[in-house]
Amino acid sequence: MSKAKKMTLPSIDAMDLIIYKPKDLIWAKMKGFPPWPAMVVEPPVDLINQTRKAESKCVFFFGTRNFAWIETASIRPFEGTWKEELSKVGKPNSFKGAMNDIEKYINNPEEIDAMVMLNVANHSSEADFDKIRDGLNNTHEDAENGAADNGVEDDVAHKSATKRTPKSKTVVASTSKAKSNSASKSATKRRRSSKIIANTKRKRDNSESAGHGINDDYSAAEINATPIRRKINTDALNAIGSTSRRNMNTIALLDRPVVSRPEAQAIDMNVRSQTLVERDIQPSNLTFGFLGLGVMGSTIVKDLICTGHKVVVWNRTMSKCKPFLEAGADVKDTPMDVVEAADIIFCCVSDPKASKDLVFGNCGVLQFKDLCNKAYVEMSTIDPETSQDIAEGITQCNGRYLEVQIHGTRQEAEDGMLIILAGGDRTVFEECHSCFKTIAKNTFFLGAEVGNACKVNLILQTIVGVSLVGLAEALALADRFSISLKDIIDIFELTSMKSQLLLAKGKEMAKGDFNPQQPVSHMQKDLRLVLSMAENLDQSMPVTAITNEVFKHTKRLGYSEHDSSAVFSFFEQTIPKRADSETPSWYP
Repeated sequence: MSKAKKMTLPSIDAMDLIIYKPKDLIWAKMKGFPPWPAMVVEPPVDLINQTRKAESKCVFFFGTRNFAWIETASIRPFEGTWKEELSKVGKPNSFKGAMNDIEKYINNPEEIDAMVMLNVANHSSEADFDKIRDGLNNTHEDAENGAADNGVEDDVAHKSATKRTPKSKTVVASTSKAKSNSASKSATKRRRSSKIIANTKRKRDNSESAGHGINDDYSAAEINATPIRRKINTDALNAIGSTSRRNMNTIALLDRPVVSRPEAQAIDMNVRSQTLVERDIQPSNLTFGFLGLGVMGSTIVKDLICTGHKVVVWNRTMSKCKPFLEAGADVKDTPMDVVEAADIIFCCVSDPKASKDLVFGNCGVLQFKDLCNKAYVEMSTIDPETSQDIAEGITQCNGRYLEVQIHGTRQEAEDGMLIILAGGDRTVFEECHSCFKTIAKNTFFLGAEVGNACKVNLILQTIVGVSLVGLAEALALADRFSISLKDIIDIFELTSMKSQLLLAKGKEMAKGDFNPQQPVSHMQKDLRLVLSMAENLDQSMPVTAITNEVFKHTKRLGYSEHDSSAVFSFFEQTIPKRADSETPSWYP
C-alpha cells in the first residue's frame, strides 16, 4: 500500500455536526477515484428524480464540471488540516486541472456560478402545470365569467376556475360507487347534448349571439351539459420546465471546456534539415506544379525549392503562398494555370472530395483540355475508387497518371524520411525520381494497376490508428493510478514493443503537446476510408470501427486540428456521471 493510502482523515463522528449548504467548497469521494475538489449545489433537473441514498448532497466537480449525488459521509470541507495531503503533487493531470479550476473559482466565481445556475432545475410546482393545463390565464377567466353572466350557472364557472386537487383515500372510497353509477349517465348526456348543439348550430341568430354570447335555442340544461373546452397556454408551458427537457448528454456537450485551435506553424524557408544537406540531389530540368499547401504539402514544396527544383504553386488560401513566392516559386491563380505552366503536377489535399474538385471542378485540371506531354501525380490520401476515377479523367485528356501515397508525419517530411508508395505510369515515376529522393528515404513502385498504393497506405494507417488508441488508453490508466507517464514511456522504450512513432506520440501525450504532425481529422478520415473499403469486401473490422469512433469523438471534443496524439484527451474525459451506490472508503 502506498503512503498516500495510509493517510488519516477526520473521523465520521467529527463531521456529524457539519451541515453542508449550496456553494460550500468540499472534497467529494467517489468509489474508484481520489477525493475530488467540488462544491455543494442545488441538483440539476436530470438528477432530481435520480435514485440516491439518504443524507446525500448534489455536488459539482471542478475540472470535469459534472454533477453527482454524494453521501455526506463521503464529503469533507475543502479547507482543513487534510487539504495539503489531499492536494499534494503526483495526482493525474485531470486532478491538477480540477485544483486549478477551484482556485480560479475562489478568485472569480462568476463563470462557474452562471454555468451551475444554467443547469439547476426551474422548480415548477405541480400546481403550475395544472394551471397551464386548465388554461387559467386572464383571457380564459374573463371568457368564463362572461359565460356565467349570460345564463351559465355559477357553480359551473366556479368548478372550471377551481384547481382540481386529489381527494383523500376515505372520500374516494365512499364516493367511488356513486361515480360508477353516474358515469354512464353522464357520458350519454354529453353525447346527446353534443348532437343537439350540432343540429341547431346553423339556427343561431348572429345579432343575438353578438349581444348575449349564447343562442336562445339552447336550454340551460344543454349549456350545462356542454363541456367547456380549454386551451393550452403553450407559451407558458414552454417557459416552465423548458430546461428540464435538456438531457445530461446535451448539457455536457454544450458546457464542455473550449479547446483552442493549435497555432499555425509558419514555414521557415531558411531552415534545412541536416539529412537533406547530406544528400546528393540533382534537381530535374522539368517544372513541377503543386496544388495544396497544407500540413504536408507545404513541407514538401519547401524541400523541393531548397534542393533547386523549379516549382509552380497554387493554394485555396492565397496568403499561404507568400513564403514560397519570396523563396522563388511561381504562384498561379487557378489549378488550370498551374497545369499550363508545369510539366508534372502534384496534388496534396485533405480528402477525396477535395481531390476530385481540383480535377473535375471549375478552373480544375481537366479544364485544360489537352494534357499531352503532361503528367498528374495524386499525393492525397484517398480511396482506390477515387484514384481510379481521377486516373480515368486524366488519361481521357491524353495525360499520364501516377498515384503516390506518402506515409509519415510532417517532421519526417522535413527530414526527408517519408515512405513513398507509387502505382500507375512507370515513366512518370522515373521522371519524379529527384523529387522522391528529396522527400523520402524509401520508394516503392507497386505496379501499373491504379489503386494498389492507396490500399497499402490505408492498411498502414489502420495499424497506426489502432496503435495510437491502445497507447492512449494504457497511458490514461497509468495516469488514473497516479503513475508517472514518463516512467511508463522510459520502460516502454526498453521493451521489444518500442517504436519511434509510439515513443514520440507517448511523449506528446504525457506533455499534453498536440502540435499537429498528422491532425486528428486526417486520421479519422483515413479510418473511415478503410472501413468503407472493407465494407465493399464484407470484411469485418470491429477493432478499426471502435478506433474510428474514438477519433470521431475526439474531434467532437474540439481536437480536430490537433495532432492524432490528442486522442489521449478522449480517455481523460471519461469521468463517471453519478456516485456509486456503495459507501466509498476514504483515501487520496
